[in-house]
Amino acid sequence: MPRISARQRLCLRPLSAELIHSVARRVFPKRNDYGVDPGLFEELVPDLDQLGVRTAGHLKRILTKHRRALLRDDRSRLAPWEERMFSEMFGAEFVRDAVRRQYWFALPAMIWNAMDSEFGSEVVERIRPVVTKDESVSTADS
Repeated sequence: MPRISARQRLCLRPLSAELIHSVARRVFPKRNDYGVDPGLFEELVPDLDQLGVRTAGHLKRILTKHRRALLRDDRSRLAPWEERMFSEMFGAEFVRDAVRRQYWFALPAMIWNAMDSEFGSEVVERIRPVVTKDESVSTADS
């Protein structure tokens, strides 16, 4: 029986909420790891399983493959309507800091964006419905 290295054993570990958070923290900048409810990582476990992402190594490969594009999107400027909406939702100070430091997405959102890039938005939307611009604006107005 062939010997399995420690690195291979780590890559073959089945995903859990803690492991997903740990892998994402190693791939993305520290500034994207903010105020995240651990329950969001718990919700990712069955969703990633439906996409066929079941091990730490597979998740890391996908995140690493799309890292540059994800960080480029994260640094992109928010539209004025987004700034107003998010200021109402999260507070103006948080939004100003995020715009100034050029980050927006928290780690769970970065993971979903990577899955969208890897598998396509049609596949991902079947697993996790996306809120449209019109729905998010009407929710913020109420």
